Amino acid sequence: MRLLVLTLEETVFDGPVGEVVMPLADGWLGVRPHHAPFLARLLAGEVLVRAAGRERVLATLGGTVGVARDEITILTGAAQLDQGHEALERAIGDDLRRRTALEREAEKHFDRVYRQMARAIGTRSRP
Repeated sequence: MRLLVLTLEETVFDGPVGEVVMPLADGWLGVRPHHAPFLARLLAGEVLVRAAGRERVLATLGGTVGVARDEITILTGAAQLDQGHEALERAIGDDLRRRTALEREAEKHFDRVYRQMARAIGTRSRP
């Protein structure tokens, strides 16, 4: 069975698995090969992935999970493999702070460019 975990920015996991246990809106569910197809809401938390004789943890913010033809697809806003949910939340906070700082810096540069353009246009329009 194949597990595919996708965010908007990356493929977090794509590979064979023996079992996936995940928190759904109506309780925990384990999926093994030949499971009946379904589509459900995945809750934020940790998904247990059993692959190649070892257990791995996949932390997610929740999202959607679909099972069809021995393939599990998880679509989520953010996910980290081999990290707990708290580590994922910290990483998201760090990323948000980094992006906010970059946006502020970009706004300073755009403001400076717009002022220069306004001065240039203003000097051309004078007779």
